[in-house]
Amino acid sequence: MTYEKKQEKNKLTYHITVKAQEFDKYLSEALTSLARELDLKGFRKGNVPLPIAEKHLDETQVLSEASNHCIEEKWLEIIDKEDIEAISAPLVNILKIAKGNPFEFEVEIEILPEVNLPDYKEIAKTVKSEQVKTTKKDFDKALKMILQANAKLSQKDGPAEKGDFIEIAYSSDTIKERKDGFILGQGQLAKGIEDDLIGLKKGDKKQITVKEKQRDLVLNVSMNSVQKVELPELSPEFVKNMGFKTKEDFEKHLKEELQKEKEIIEKQRKKEEVLESIKKQTKLDVPITLIEREQQALLENLKNRVSYELQISFEEYLKQAQKTEDQLKKGFEDIAKERVKGFLILHAIEKKENITVTKEEIDEKSKDKDQNLRYYIEDQLKKEKIFNILGC
Repeated sequence: MTYEKKQEKNKLTYHITVKAQEFDKYLSEALTSLARELDLKGFRKGNVPLPIAEKHLDETQVLSEASNHCIEEKWLEIIDKEDIEAISAPLVNILKIAKGNPFEFEVEIEILPEVNLPDYKEIAKTVKSEQVKTTKKDFDKALKMILQANAKLSQKDGPAEKGDFIEIAYSSDTIKERKDGFILGQGQLAKGIEDDLIGLKKGDKKQITVKEKQRDLVLNVSMNSVQKVELPELSPEFVKNMGFKTKEDFEKHLKEELQKEKEIIEKQRKKEEVLESIKKQTKLDVPITLIEREQQALLENLKNRVSYELQISFEEYLKQAQKTEDQLKKGFEDIAKERVKGFLILHAIEKKENITVTKEEIDEKSKDKDQNLRYYIEDQLKKEKIFNILGC
């Protein structure tokens, strides 16, 4: 086998020639394979002599079987030799095929584009970390959430007030009935809606108009339950039930956890800013194939969220949004392009820095044998190493 390669941007074309003598071996194998399936009177299936089988088999069928096998094997050889990073399925075009002659075909494929990286380490140095500190306001908010999670609830016969835990059911002409429960006055629902719930008693019904961009949405709301919330005191018994010896131990632990959370958020912010800064200084033609693939992934993610969070069909969601699926997908184009550009830059840094992940490193994170999970862990570990190099 010999081949010639041509490249235009991120598109590779291989012109491959298999010598006649070598291709004859594929023809012989194809004839043998097809003869086994031949059903001829006077012969048991699988025992038809090859000279007789050849007379009864369509030559085109034999050539097709041989060419398919030959293309598959030769293309795998080229992939191994060339270390091709393909982003599309190969397009095959047979140029010449005949018994006793060389077999010629072309394979066209899209690959990851070349990324001309700027001085990414110097760019990363320009992005400074911000000092983060847990404030009293942060502490008080977190403590309140913990106390609320352990609050005692008791039914109320009177009207709902801010601070009460309420359970409602609501629907509209486009929304099937849904149920929700939350502490009134904490911004669980859209601005203004919660104010309209104040004063309702258990069993009361009310229509609430929500202003939307396209039209007014009328919600039919039923108050299913109103409960008084009694927060526990931060007593020795409470902190003991939370697993701490003293109130001071509990408060110290809470502050430490809040600080860790803030540091994680800050670290992620810096990573995003560093990558954004590198993107701005990287000239790169992002392949439309990858953009479209990412657009589809974003669309599928939206479909899952609509089903899980809104609990309506995607068709209903499209009606409410007054958009088609194609319009939503088109709206993801810029986000998809930026995401793909970020991926290509990180991949280029990974190759330049020779970043690898060992089986032992993956096992430290999880010993699960699920291959998709292991690929995900490997990808995350590589990103971690890249951002360590970038000082994040």
